[in-house]
Amino acid sequence: MARELSVNHETMRKLVVEDLGLKSFKKKKVHHLNPSIRTKRLARSKALLQRFAPGAQDQILFSDEKIFTIEEAWNKQNDRILATSSTTIPENLKYIDRVQKPMSVMVWVVYP
Repeated sequence: MARELSVNHETMRKLVVEDLGLKSFKKKKVHHLNPSIRTKRLARSKALLQRFAPGAQDQILFSDEKIFTIEEAWNKQNDRILATSSTTIPENLKYIDRVQKPMSVMVWVVYP
């Protein structure tokens, strides 16, 4: 936008963020639901509700599992070290350990 209007990008940022109060958000991925898919989902949901007697849905259990990796999160684009030269950086800060198969823990949850 700044280039199109021949304005400095910092001026455009201040206008958008400070004056207009707008924020930047990333787009999220969602499933493509065309009308036929919506119709099928509605029919399946109604059929599922009819399978159970009133109040029987309280006996349905939902479960899920998630693997948590126990390894230091690292983003080489954002995790930087400020120093006058590379020789002044302590050894324990210069490198990040990485293994081929990091330790992980699986958590399983059931919700009534």
